[in-house]
Amino acid sequence: MRKFLFTFVALAVASVTVSAVAGKPASSASTAKSHIIQPNAAYRSVLESTFLTYKLHHKEMARTDKVTWGQLKDHGPRQPLIAYDAFDHRDWALAAFNLVLPSSYQAGVSFQDGGSMGIFYRIGSGKWIMTGSPGFPLCAKDVPAPVGHLWGLKNYPACA
Repeated sequence: MRKFLFTFVALAVASVTVSAVAGKPASSASTAKSHIIQPNAAYRSVLESTFLTYKLHHKEMARTDKVTWGQLKDHGPRQPLIAYDAFDHRDWALAAFNLVLPSSYQAGVSFQDGGSMGIFYRIGSGKWIMTGSPGFPLCAKDVPAPVGHLWGLKNYPACA
């Protein structure tokens, strides 16, 4: 009887130990961190298309208006900034565009004061969505904090 009880207790302890080890989240060792994503031609194409669709939908451009890639930072490359935010599990992008002249009056007006930029996000591999133009100056508060930090954005007094 003692041998049976000892075996039963040993099996119960082993079972609890295995359950405790197995119950430990596997993702704790491989938790994704917020990080920069290098833009490529596919990102640039879909972000430009999303920007134009947004501007046309909000009647801020005419269908005949064209854009080229602009610079987000002085002496920076003509490409978007893209980052993954591990907290909200979204990819975020910031892109600047130049208006090709001649252009419509409404496009000229809408491209003032930061209207030449777009803030975008997508969840997983879903569709990119433009949330709007950030205004000027470009402020860290316009995107989630980890993304603003990765991109080196600041909150200036004018950002209030």
